[in-house]
Amino acid sequence: MLVGIRDVYQGLFHFWDEHISADGAWWILALDGVLLIPLIFAVFFYPMVVLIGVGAAVMLTLGAVALRRAIHIRHPHM
Repeated sequence: MLVGIRDVYQGLFHFWDEHISADGAWWILALDGVLLIPLIFAVFFYPMVVLIGVGAAVMLTLGAVALRRAIHIRHPHM
């Protein structure tokens, strides 16, 4: 059975309508807040380990962004 482009678009739009709420992204911020609580408790008991871990995560993030920008500069999209 062949599916037309219109059917694919309708299926995708219907799929996303079920997963997008009117609240916006506030629930993502709430989840970040819940995930931040264990980090705050870990800082009290293991301050150097958490500091090293956060520093490593920041450096990996900055490295990934720099690598992505370097790749984008070398291979521009026409």
